[in-house]
Amino acid sequence: MRNVTIVGGGITGLTAAFYAERYLPEDVTIKLVEASGRLGGKIDTFETGEFAVERGPDSYVFRKTAMTDLIHEVGLGDEIVRNGVGQAYVLHHDGLHPIPKQTVMGIPLDVDAFKDTTLLSDEEHATLRKMLLSPPDVEAPKTDVSLGLYLRERVGDPIVDRLIEPLLSGIYAGDIDQMSALSTFPQFIEGEKKYGNLYEGMRHLRPEQRVAEVGAKKVGQFASLKRGLKSLTDRLAERLERTEIVLNCSVEQVEEIEGGYRLLTNRGDIESDHLILTVPPRLIRQFLPKVDSDFLADMKPHATATCSLVFKQDDIELPFVGTGFVTSQEADVTITACTFIDQKWPHAVPEGYHVLRVFLGRPGADDIVDASDDEIVTTALRDLGGLMTIKAAPLETVVSRLRDGLPPYAVFHSDRVRALRAEMGRVYPGILLAGIAYDGIGMPDCIKSVHEQIKALAEER
Repeated sequence: MRNVTIVGGGITGLTAAFYAERYLPEDVTIKLVEASGRLGGKIDTFETGEFAVERGPDSYVFRKTAMTDLIHEVGLGDEIVRNGVGQAYVLHHDGLHPIPKQTVMGIPLDVDAFKDTTLLSDEEHATLRKMLLSPPDVEAPKTDVSLGLYLRERVGDPIVDRLIEPLLSGIYAGDIDQMSALSTFPQFIEGEKKYGNLYEGMRHLRPEQRVAEVGAKKVGQFASLKRGLKSLTDRLAERLERTEIVLNCSVEQVEEIEGGYRLLTNRGDIESDHLILTVPPRLIRQFLPKVDSDFLADMKPHATATCSLVFKQDDIELPFVGTGFVTSQEADVTITACTFIDQKWPHAVPEGYHVLRVFLGRPGADDIVDASDDEIVTTALRDLGGLMTIKAAPLETVVSRLRDGLPPYAVFHSDRVRALRAEMGRVYPGILLAGIAYDGIGMPDCIKSVHEQIKALAEER
């Protein structure tokens, strides 16, 4: 190995460079090319005065240690903060309903957790209780299945449509009835196989497996950094000593040459014997025409937008004290969720202000993402105005769009990723794929995946 070129300067690409410097010999040349004029990719923190508002992801699941380890390795361990814990709600067609406590992603850990919920009628609650205590005669799946189908057979349509789907769509931004169960929440099936049914499996989950459990812990299960997640990507870039970083460098094509590859870019050709591609699947199809284009074509990302609104505390009356709400598809609004930043991340907002971060864009209904900033702000304020009293215009608005967003993790996703990588090893040796399209959409998943691939690359020498 003489040189490695990393394409993409987001969290995955920067992590690849960081670990390449650690594991690869000093005589290996490392280059990172980024099409835009900045590093960080989807991570970007808007800072003004005492405010720190995330344009992209605002946190990561703390139990996934790969990101915490990286944060400590670059010297930012003292900057880690955990999210504030409070009541969250779901917006249904008839208004806001508190999310029942003692649930994991809407699935009860206690059979009585839903007895007082306003989300279900008495008859629907009785049906759910019966399904939990006397599970329907369905076998644990032997292969991958749709997450929606899996859950509907075990807890029924009402709670899936009104609670579970809104919560999961906030994480995966996908269609629950097309989503892979094994690639998103394998612990559901693993618990069922071990304890006989979904309900008992969930009750026996170890605390570290309980993603987004509501009302069970005083310590938040998510983490961020005091000065925003951008401080991590900035620090990673600062720590790179051997890596040549080239910004505004757009790769147009990849050619095979003897002993490696040639990148054709707008800033000249780059030759390299190993490539690490952290770009969206649509670009992989363009660069590498000999791989499984059907799978890559199926991974069309969902476009989303966010609109952060900064208010003086006296200029808005929130409908409840809590961390925010998600919306069911039966709600007559465009927005899909809203986080009360000053409640969830109090470190990011000074005293005397409320900051609301509104999410917009669903699979198959994402036209709003292409609207103007003013139209997005107007839509957000209109939908919020039906739920709370807004007395004055926001002091500041921050609109962000994510067009190459979260790819769908469809049924058999993991199998197809394994097959893709096996094919890559045959037809494009020396090229690695990393990023949210493959081994998990969370930042820790991307970090762990590229870390392991860099270590394996070093061991091959």
